[in-house]
Amino acid sequence: MRIFDKYLLKNIIYSYIFIALIFIGLYFIIDLFSNLENILETKPSFLKIIQYYLYSIPLIILQVSPLALLISTLYTFGELNKNNEIISIRASGLSVLRIAAPALFFALFVSIFIFFLQEKTLIHSQRKAEEIKEQFLHKQTNTKTEEKNIAFTSGNMIIFAETFSPSKKTLTNVMVFQEGKNQTIVKKIICKRIVFENDSWVGKNVMEYNIDKQGELLDIPINLKTKKIDLREKPKELLLKQSIFSQFYSLNTLKREIYRLKQINAGSFLSNLIIDYYRKIAEPFSHFFLIIGILPLALEIKKRKVALSSLGVGFIFGFIYYVLFSFSIALGKSGILLPFFSVWLTPLFFLTIGITGLLLIK
Repeated sequence: MRIFDKYLLKNIIYSYIFIALIFIGLYFIIDLFSNLENILETKPSFLKIIQYYLYSIPLIILQVSPLALLISTLYTFGELNKNNEIISIRASGLSVLRIAAPALFFALFVSIFIFFLQEKTLIHSQRKAEEIKEQFLHKQTNTKTEEKNIAFTSGNMIIFAETFSPSKKTLTNVMVFQEGKNQTIVKKIICKRIVFENDSWVGKNVMEYNIDKQGELLDIPINLKTKKIDLREKPKELLLKQSIFSQFYSLNTLKREIYRLKQINAGSFLSNLIIDYYRKIAEPFSHFFLIIGILPLALEIKKRKVALSSLGVGFIFGFIYYVLFSFSIALGKSGILLPFFSVWLTPLFFLTIGITGLLLIK
């Protein structure tokens, strides 16, 4: 590794860690004050508050890391440009792509690290953080309004419901698909309501169908006034599971759920889950796409007030990226764009802009 590579990496890494710590601290302060009323009302122990924020760290890192890396890269190259070091390095024979290589390498390394943090740590830590937040930092879930058009899985069942009322502990207009041993759908259950009573879920006005692999009825449906539905979750757990569905699932689990939903042609629910699957891949790698997109501009910044310009440009560029990303995701969920394309449209656009810009720098 060249001396220049070590020098550049050291500056980017130090700046990245410093900025990330500032953002994490600000996040803690803002979140603490936003929850202050609930904390004073419920009076959780100091240990529970510490546990909540410790469990929140992986999610905070995932959210602030791309912007921290973006600003640190802009600042590092801005300092080099301000002192005319980039010109000297290029005069020694190094190309623009070669100069940018250490920054791209580090962005890819951070992307891979965040990806594994998301898969191995975030799911567990976020579940714990949400449980503490629901129990100690928020009012009871029965104060929440109805959830509409929900879908979730429980054991060997896939459940679709028109509404879920936490206060009444009731799912209405429910369709349940039950799997057999080979992950094939063998039974379809339609319930007017499913109510949580006596510590179990009970379906009301039930029609039960046995179906084959093609989804055709095998016999005459059975009509039942009531039927026990073996949902594993209690109402509070169900609401929590529905509210942060994809965050609690690893990529392997999401892939399995996609396969299950494909069997029943779940329509928009399937499309949304496919988007969630690819989004969980794309978001950690936003570090790489942001850096390669900003590098042509970073190599041109020559202002004296490098810190302020890097902060401003970083926020603007990051804002543009996430607005476009959110917009394309919305188009995918509305059915205008294919699920896969809606997730990767913005990253590929910034990748193209970045590579083109680097090749055009003279």
